[in-house]
Amino acid sequence: MDGGGGGRRPRAVFMAFGTRGDVFPIAALAAAFAQDQRQYSVVFITHSAHQSLSTHLADCNVRYMPVSSPPVLAAEQLKSISCDSVQSNAEHDSFSQRKKIIQVEHRKECLSAVENVFGNDMSTHGDFIVINFFALEGWHLAELFQVKCIIAAPYFVPYSAPASFERQFKQSLPLLYKYFQEAPLNMDPVTNLPLWYMREESPLLLYGFSKEIVECPGLSSIGSMGFLRNPKAFLMVLKAVIEKTDYRFILFSSGYQPLDSAIQSFAPSVAESSEYQASALHCDSNILFNGRLFCFSGWLFPKCAIAIHHAGSGSTAAALFAGIPQISCPFLLDQFYWAERLHWLGVAPEPLRRQHLILDTDNASSINNAADMLIGAIKSALSPEIKAQATRIANKLSSEDGIGEALRILKERVLPQSES
Repeated sequence: MDGGGGGRRPRAVFMAFGTRGDVFPIAALAAAFAQDQRQYSVVFITHSAHQSLSTHLADCNVRYMPVSSPPVLAAEQLKSISCDSVQSNAEHDSFSQRKKIIQVEHRKECLSAVENVFGNDMSTHGDFIVINFFALEGWHLAELFQVKCIIAAPYFVPYSAPASFERQFKQSLPLLYKYFQEAPLNMDPVTNLPLWYMREESPLLLYGFSKEIVECPGLSSIGSMGFLRNPKAFLMVLKAVIEKTDYRFILFSSGYQPLDSAIQSFAPSVAESSEYQASALHCDSNILFNGRLFCFSGWLFPKCAIAIHHAGSGSTAAALFAGIPQISCPFLLDQFYWAERLHWLGVAPEPLRRQHLILDTDNASSINNAADMLIGAIKSALSPEIKAQATRIANKLSSEDGIGEALRILKERVLPQSES
């Protein structure tokens, strides 16, 4: 990347994969680090879908290096990804095969990108790679190029693997599982070299959330709901709530194509409803159900009474910072932790279950039952106690400088003293 020789600049790679909530915090850290440590060549590796970051990163002297894999993989999205079409009676098997093809190509692109940064020169003591937990390729690439690896986690990390992890690992990779079991204790089972992590330091783990929200170890709007099997049924639940109450909703679709298509299917029937709609809409928004459901792909949390979301780390953080009550409906991974945490903090009622909000069918009875559950959750979230607690926590968060604290730790724990 830079000229060789002893005078070359130290290099820092920030690698983050996933959706915006997973990627943007690491991008912010990369930009701040590049501005603070101008002697470094800083690179940010992420999905090409996050191209919107490139201009801001360039302004902060960060080189943006995209990889072509999508941030998330859904069966609907794979239809638009070019690969050899294989006719199969088992749709799940076809999806799994395509996913493996994308994963292989993704890893190749990651290797090529990091090799472009570190491959021409010997690494120096100041070189390092920062990854999030969807970029674990970076851990092995740090091993390969013998540079430090720092893990930045914008969400909670459990202290033990799920109970099913070993069984699933053994089932998926039986030969590797057997190899690990039989490897000598003092040798790396992959390289047959002395253990890499016996060097001076173990990897540094940076938690990307406030101590006001989670005790760190020693150191109304509706957010995007992820993959909906029946987006139309979800919209019908909102329609039923609107008909039973005087609430208005803002729906952040986050560009999820099946949900956007469902929104568009309703839009023609209300296109002529009012002049207000024609003047209020832009290219990425629609107003449905007599002007009381505004479908938008941006962020308006501070202007909303409640945030209803899937308890992803990004939506959770945005709503906490905005100081508004929340209603959560988790689906997978850390979302269940954040949903329970929000309730424990007193800024949200008990989490909704998937079937309370996201229906697989759109029959009237199911829609009305789901609407009643959501109405009850909204009434609870609008209680004076929850509203006051949300404001209190937002006031505490407003005085914190998360990026500044992360920079301080990086300079203190990772950079050579002469460079910090």
